[in-house]
Amino acid sequence: MGHLLNNLRRLSWIVRVLAAHALANALSPRLTRWPWLAARLPPGELAGPRRLASILEDLGGTFIKLGQMLALQPDILSLEYCNALFDLMDRVAPFPWEEAERIFREETGRPFGEEFDALERRPVATASIGQVYVAWKGGVKLAVKVQRPAVETDFAGDIRLMVAMLGIIRRLRLKRLFWMIEPMSEFVGWTREELDYRNEARYMERLRANAGDNPWEQVPAVWLATRRVLVADFLEGITVLDYLRAVEAGDEVRLHRLGAAGFDAHALGRRMIDNFLGDAFHHGIFHADLHPANLMILPGNVVGYIDFGITGVLSQYSRHHLVMMTLAYTRADPEGMGSSFLKVSTLDAGADLQAFRDGLKRFAEVWYERQGRQSRLRKNFTLVMLDMLKLSRATSVWPERDVIKYIRSAIAIDGLITRFAPGFDVGVYLEAVCDRHLRLAARQALFRKGQWIDWTRAGSHLLRDGALRAAAALDRFSAAGWPGSGPRQGEPKPKDTLPSRGLQALRVSAIAFGVSSLMAVRHEPIELGANLFTAEALLCALSLTLLGWSVYRIPGRQPQKEAYRA
Repeated sequence: MGHLLNNLRRLSWIVRVLAAHALANALSPRLTRWPWLAARLPPGELAGPRRLASILEDLGGTFIKLGQMLALQPDILSLEYCNALFDLMDRVAPFPWEEAERIFREETGRPFGEEFDALERRPVATASIGQVYVAWKGGVKLAVKVQRPAVETDFAGDIRLMVAMLGIIRRLRLKRLFWMIEPMSEFVGWTREELDYRNEARYMERLRANAGDNPWEQVPAVWLATRRVLVADFLEGITVLDYLRAVEAGDEVRLHRLGAAGFDAHALGRRMIDNFLGDAFHHGIFHADLHPANLMILPGNVVGYIDFGITGVLSQYSRHHLVMMTLAYTRADPEGMGSSFLKVSTLDAGADLQAFRDGLKRFAEVWYERQGRQSRLRKNFTLVMLDMLKLSRATSVWPERDVIKYIRSAIAIDGLITRFAPGFDVGVYLEAVCDRHLRLAARQALFRKGQWIDWTRAGSHLLRDGALRAAAALDRFSAAGWPGSGPRQGEPKPKDTLPSRGLQALRVSAIAFGVSSLMAVRHEPIELGANLFTAEALLCALSLTLLGWSVYRIPGRQPQKEAYRA
């Protein structure tokens, strides 16, 4: 009964907000004549993108968080709407200081004054779930994040309403609203986990440990974590969002300070890609809420990361196919993209694989253009991935949840780099990084403990059987004689000494090991030319030539020749 009353109360508030904005929009040309009405309604003259941002902020709670998520999804909303929603990331109306102090005391059992040496009462950032204060303890500057009052209750009610709304859309088959199903379903899953700051703290500690040997990635250390309070190191720098605002506003003072500190937009872009793909492909866990308010520009073009409420975790299987998909995109291989995409997706009863493949072929004609024998990218990564996501929705091919996080995060990074580092070729750099990660993964697989155990077992069999047989064959071949190398008339046959056969066996084994190792670390098509395969082929040919020469001059032959001459 209590849930029902809360739902009805929340639903009535949603209806009131929507009705007020609809009325303000309809009467906007006449509102100046009725000041008493204008004072009771939202602003009348607002463009569509600003109107949506205002509606979501007035609805509050979950809807602000939904707006933040939609700001990073240009496959659902246009770029104008996404840009308007950016203000919901760090400029939400704050809640009172007294409430923050009460929540901190309930969570930790101590007031602010007993926990910190000093604390600023004005928050430095405000968002949908919590707000952040600056504090000092033992000479260390800290960020104190406190959750909004009653946010769990408000979010729970909103989530129930969203689930009910999705059920209505599906049952009534309201196709014009089908676009809402995917983002709202994802949002429901993400938000439930994000409301407990202890989850965020665990992700931070793991990501910080993974970044320990990366000088270009900085993750704050956690000092204290409860369900509604999180205390971590304060990163000194500015957010990428603040930098973009400074560029748009022409803030020469801030831009000059950044330049004097050595800020290089292209270097920062490269490191954002390196950090993201390194976390995703090497460690299998990555920050999945990479909007510009969560990325910081630190001294030395180091990228700082904050707010880890949404984090992606990828299996080794998903990582492999995602890097293959990204590499196929950079190499103008739409069939490879589609194959890898399908391997990390699920298909429902209405999935149309043929339509998906046909759609990829049509898109490829727009994505790439022919230049001689090669294809060149015409569209950037963001636009290609947006087309892929739209095609997957249209054909009922649904990527895994964390795969969607990866794709959306990659889109967010590409969009940001395009904005703050114009001219940076994301596609070319993606190809280089993905190729590097494939080779690294191959080497890691090559030198795994289990791989060495398998090789040891296989090597023992090879030395016992295969190599000795190969050596015996080479002995027979050498006994038959190379052209001009046979014994003279009356010359006794050289003895088949054990050291000779053992040495040949080891040589054959070394060549087999070398060739198999080179083949194991390769992931390129086999073709002659200026590439690694040609170098490998030449190396093998040289090795075989040297082996043949060593067989011709086997140990034991020369002394016998000397005895014969004597």
